[in-house]
Amino acid sequence: MGMDSRIDSKRIQDILELQRLKGLYFYYLDHKNWDAWCSLFTQDAQLLVDRDDEQGASQDVTSGIDKVIAYVKERLATIPSVHHGHTPLYEFDSGAEATGIWAMSDIIYYSAENVLYGYGHYRERYRKEGGIWKFSSAHLTRLKVDVIRR
Repeated sequence: MGMDSRIDSKRIQDILELQRLKGLYFYYLDHKNWDAWCSLFTQDAQLLVDRDDEQGASQDVTSGIDKVIAYVKERLATIPSVHHGHTPLYEFDSGAEATGIWAMSDIIYYSAENVLYGYGHYRERYRKEGGIWKFSSAHLTRLKVDVIRR
């Protein structure tokens, strides 16, 4: 059975903290504040990115915060990006672990002549460490990608 619309009132604080975590994720990512962005993840964090391009479908899997940061910086450090997240859905496995799904859109400005518009979802795992929620896994899937070449 899938999720339903009920929210456990004892989880409101956790829900707000997870929403803030994702807001900080997008803000620090788009502002290229890598130290702050890194602080949002567990040391053993994993990043999965589904790709579908001229070479076909594939998945990039990166494990460990140092490798995750290197992977993202290699792709986004010097180019403007805009990320938005919408309509989060959370499930709590315990007091210290949760999962979430976020609808997302992003715009990546590879150049003035090459702009990517992506639409899809983040499927995430969170773990509370020292009383603070962090990402332990993020999986980016895109339902649609439009690349505008001028």
